[in-house]
Amino acid sequence: MRSIVVKIGSSSVTRATGPDPVVLTGALDAALNARSLGWSAVLVSSGAVASGSAYLARTTELASSARLAAAVGQPFLMDIYRSVSDVSGRHVCQILMSESDLRSPQAMSSACAVLEECQAAGIIPIVNGNDVTDLRGSDNDGIAVGLAVASGADRLLLLTDVPGVHDGTAGPATHLTDLPSGAIRAVPTGRPGKGRGGMRSKLRAAELAAYNGIETHIAGARQPGVITACVKGEPVGTRIPPARGRFPAEDRWISGIAAGHGSIVINRLAEDSIRSGASLFASGIKKVEGNFSGGDVIEVVTPAGRLVARGVSKVSAPLMSLIRAMQTDEIAIVLTAILDKFLQSSAPDHEGFAADGDEPGRPALRLPLVKALELIESHGYELTRRLALEIINLFPAATVEAMLGARDLEGHRHLRARYSRLSSDLSFIDRQRLVVY
Repeated sequence: MRSIVVKIGSSSVTRATGPDPVVLTGALDAALNARSLGWSAVLVSSGAVASGSAYLARTTELASSARLAAAVGQPFLMDIYRSVSDVSGRHVCQILMSESDLRSPQAMSSACAVLEECQAAGIIPIVNGNDVTDLRGSDNDGIAVGLAVASGADRLLLLTDVPGVHDGTAGPATHLTDLPSGAIRAVPTGRPGKGRGGMRSKLRAAELAAYNGIETHIAGARQPGVITACVKGEPVGTRIPPARGRFPAEDRWISGIAAGHGSIVINRLAEDSIRSGASLFASGIKKVEGNFSGGDVIEVVTPAGRLVARGVSKVSAPLMSLIRAMQTDEIAIVLTAILDKFLQSSAPDHEGFAADGDEPGRPALRLPLVKALELIESHGYELTRRLALEIINLFPAATVEAMLGARDLEGHRHLRARYSRLSSDLSFIDRQRLVVY
């Protein structure tokens, strides 16, 4: 049996008075009927916050949080789905997913196991993000593509309140029929609607799906028979075709399931390097975006925005921003300066490390290095401490030696030399956990 993941946005499932039963009933009816066409369907249904907010506005004068609105609104959504399924004699179930689940391979594996049980039992799963526990609100587009990749779905349908991706013309609103994955990031997007994501979020989900061998459609939720038409392979909305085949199961966590926490822009030489199987070094990184930590999944993109790869970063965004586009000897100066400031803050009698540019006969420092050193001086204690601890974890032996060993100029030169040698082997993304598209 083939499978489709259908995500319905908040703007589509709710009206001013609460959930729209017409849209919800039509979606569930189509999901139930899909089995007769040889397909199983998963519904990712937004709208709990909007539904709860509408109800609370009618029934209380007290201001309510989005968390409370979600807690109140979720039963309203399920009541409608349950009433439709009862008429058909079929069953539905509810699965709530938090953003933390998109960071946990074990949690996503458990969710997929439940989806398999639902398919075998003929139960339609209704999935929603857990807005009660997610501080920033749930990303149902991310949940939808994560489930599609993890479960090996054949198709992803993202339903919204517009008929497709706008073609960018100034005239009457028309939409693109087909959109190649490589052109997705060039599409201008706003953020209308009631949900967290908007069209930008849907395009990012469609891009990940395409690079994981899944065909995606972005279409209007109120188009009659849209889900059935998509299952039948009829044209609906904007189609984003697969950009490649599926990755092996062991690569899918990084390739499309895990939530991305930022991105790095690389130059052409670096792209050629990682495509050939080599590592990514600081000299190839042009820009760092996001606030990720070491161990987070990040995206690797070209200056034009084309997605090249996804992988697990070895360092944090603040540290990577300081040493990007630098040579190993410059990286050593930056690392030493961070450690020096930390030691001075922790031990006021610390003598301080001399910078290479301050020594007689040394060439002047390049402007990027000068700016990095100025930025380090402006850092507060907490950020300096985090960066210093990160350096200690990266190079424990060399750093401990500096902290416990000689503090004279020769010792400082020795530390920079060791950092320079160690940095020459520092790949900023774990090569064993890098998926190249």
